[in-house]
Formats: sequence, structure tokens, C-alpha cells
Amino acid sequence: MSGKTPTGGLRLHDLTRRRRTTTPATTPATTPAPDDGGPGGEERCELCGEPVPEGHRHLLDLTTRELCCACRACQVLFDNAAAGGTQYRLVPRRRERQDGFTWSGLGAPVRTVFLVRDSGAGRSVMYYPSPAGAVAGPAWDDPLMKLLEPDVEALLLDRDHGAWIVPLDDCYRLVGLVRSHWRGLTGGPAVRERIARFFTDLSDDRSSA
Repeated sequence: MSGKTPTGGLRLHDLTRRRRTTTPATTPATTPAPDDGGPGGEERCELCGEPVPEGHRHLLDLTTRELCCACRACQVLFDNAAAGGTQYRLVPRRRERQDGFTWSGLGAPVRTVFLVRDSGAGRSVMYYPSPAGAVAGPAWDDPLMKLLEPDVEALLLDRDHGAWIVPLDDCYRLVGLVRSHWRGLTGGPAVRERIARFFTDLSDDRSSA
């Protein structure tokens, strides 16, 4: 599966492996090497340098389309969209399955896609995970897109697992695991197992919310 880097500067990090949060990856194809991130192997807030716990939230940098790890104080600071000005948006936590979705109506040649309302581009954009990273494709109008918070939420569509409204960092994580575990021409059983587990975790997160 070949394709181009997503237009609009969307730089999808491989979030399945720990990285030094003060040195972001420069391209979607970059696979970050394991790094301790600081004393004790802890990750740190990319705005103020404070340690962040496992399961911390992210900010989206609208100028680079990169995710930034955020500590609790910075999360509170940027929880109001106006606080981030034109640069930062706090990625929400909403995960909702949408009923009535049928994949057959899409006619897409892949199994999984996600759509984002890109405020910078002034339109919706579509990507699908591939072994080369996120590949851009033509988007279409979908009524569910009106429910999304621009830039930081995505409409995630999967042939087997239905339609979901999810935080954008979930899609970054999905792209990372496909890149990391894809083998051969068809991906292999390992990547299919990881994708199935990803959607199981979405269901579990929704149930516990």
C-alpha cells in the first residue's frame, strides 16, 4: 500500500512506543527509538517540563499538527479552547459508538479510515492507516462530521467494528500500531490481533466512562 504523506501537515506519531517528549519526531515515517524521557524513565509535559502520569492527555499543536504531552496544570489551562489561542487545543476524551453505520455504502478499498474536521484547511480530510503511516484520501460529507469538535476529534470507521467518535490521539495510536506490527503484503495475524484489541479497548473505555 503506497501513498503520500497526509496533506495539511498532519504528522502522525507512533505513540505505541515511549519517546523523549522534548524531541518530537519530524516525519510520519519516523519510528521513535525507545528513550527514558528523563530520570526514572518518566515522560514530561512538553510545555512546562513537569512529569506526566501514564494515561495523561495531549494538546494538539495546530501549527504543526503534532500531539504534545500535557501535565494536569496545562490540561486545566488549555481546557478552554480560547486559552490556546491559534496554536493549541486540548484533545478531549469522548469515545462514542455510532449506530446505523454500514461500510458497504462507502465503497472504500481499505478496512479502516478516519475523518477529521481540519479548521486550517477549512474542510474535512480523510486518512487510512497503512504500513507507511497515515495515507490521505478524498473525503466525503457525512452527517456525523457535524458532531465532531474541529481538529481534535475524529470519525473512525472500520469494516468490522463500526463507526466511532474518538479523540484524535486514538487515531494517532492506531496508525502507530499498524506501522509497527504490519508484516508482508496483507499485514499478518499480529496486526489484525492488535487492531481487534484496539477496538475492544475502545468499548471498555466507553463502558467505564
